Amino acid sequence: MTDFFTVLVISYFVGGEIMHTTVMYDREEHCHEAMNEEIVEPLYEQLFDLYGNTIMMRCVLTEDVSYYPVRPKARPNSNG
Repeated sequence: MTDFFTVLVISYFVGGEIMHTTVMYDREEHCHEAMNEEIVEPLYEQLFDLYGNTIMMRCVLTEDVSYYPVRPKARPNSNG
């Protein structure tokens, strides 16, 4: 299975300007783990308390490959 870099993005507004805080992961499941296991919850809650409910957190899959599966080398042709 090929994996792609995934970015955890927290977007919120400060003084009418949109801000983005990002964390890069080498696999999509790592990003979802950070969200689902409440790893980033303290930061999210602080930003929510400071700037209100105009905050959003999501995982964005990139097109950049982080891992290719290892494939065995082809055997040499022994048919002569």
